[in-house]
Amino acid sequence: MNQVPVNESRLLETFLTLLRFNTPSRDEKLASEYCADYLRNLGFAVEWDDAGEKVGGNIGNLFAIKSGTDAKAPAIFFSSHLDTVEATPGLEISLADGVVRSTSDTILGADDKSGVAPILEAMTLLNESGEPHGDIQIILTICEEIGLVGAKHVDPSRIKARYGFVLDSGPPIGGVTFTAPSQNSLRVRIEGKPSHAGAAPEEGVSAIHAAANAVHAITQGRIDSETTANIGTIQGGTARNIVPAEVFIVGEARSRDNAKLAAQTAHMVETFEREATAIGAKAFVEVIEEYRTYRLAETDGPIQIAKHAAEVCGFPFTLKESGGGSDANIFNGFGIPTTVLACGMQAIHTHNEFCHVSDLVKDAAWVVEIVRAARRYGL
Repeated sequence: MNQVPVNESRLLETFLTLLRFNTPSRDEKLASEYCADYLRNLGFAVEWDDAGEKVGGNIGNLFAIKSGTDAKAPAIFFSSHLDTVEATPGLEISLADGVVRSTSDTILGADDKSGVAPILEAMTLLNESGEPHGDIQIILTICEEIGLVGAKHVDPSRIKARYGFVLDSGPPIGGVTFTAPSQNSLRVRIEGKPSHAGAAPEEGVSAIHAAANAVHAITQGRIDSETTANIGTIQGGTARNIVPAEVFIVGEARSRDNAKLAAQTAHMVETFEREATAIGAKAFVEVIEEYRTYRLAETDGPIQIAKHAAEVCGFPFTLKESGGGSDANIFNGFGIPTTVLACGMQAIHTHNEFCHVSDLVKDAAWVVEIVRAARRYGL
């Protein structure tokens, strides 16, 4: 097992401090400033970009960098996001039997603060040890939970690393994500014709009727091992006694195969248009590319480094395929090989979310060993 001297009490306090910041998307300022001060005290130079201004938030993505003392080691970055999927006002936290939970009617926020805290502890340990390392950059993003929006506004020239490691997946620690899907969002407006539902229903064209036919006809859910589709929201109509003239629908398609994604997206668009036309309505479909797939080989730098570090720590190394996107999709799109590391968050996006303190400790040790493995990898 690993011999990294993680300070569990310090790490836990950092994690609890981060959890107490209420950080829904576009409101990450206090947590980001806390992390900036923390890293500044460890010798990192810190700055923010203007992503916050572009998305209507109160702060941008945080970039922190510390020059290395080993010129042969490749520069690497670690990243997590600071926002949570929903607000956590009045968060109450319990710690029992080594498990951190929310006891209030909110999520805990371990997604993704269980990634941030181990990064900060690992940087502290490296600073205390004074051991040689290459350049290290920390990137803490905003607005990940609303579509990787913060990462999408990153200027790629700000990333000063050859390889990246995003802490944003569930345990067991030692798991790395080597591929994730592309995603298309669909925004659909179906236009019918209003009329009085009792006096003249035959004069109307029901947008809800057209939408229902389309949703029923669309192939969705698990399409195959690489592809999914979902109709997420539907809104329409104005009153019980009016034939509805307009419906708005939001859906998505994902696949780790771009040809399959294109086919599924085309199927959904065609179905909305066909079913609307069939009853005299019209469908207007906007397709938005949210992010692109990536696939790393087991021989690629980030995978090799993470694997070696996991083995040194005694963690079971596993390669994982993901059905969801992360900031790693964006960073890989910039041409920077980036993998996603498992961290301690469990039951995420629910009010039952929890995190084992032992997983925080393992992650901090893993990050330290990744820095060491990167140094060896560069030799």
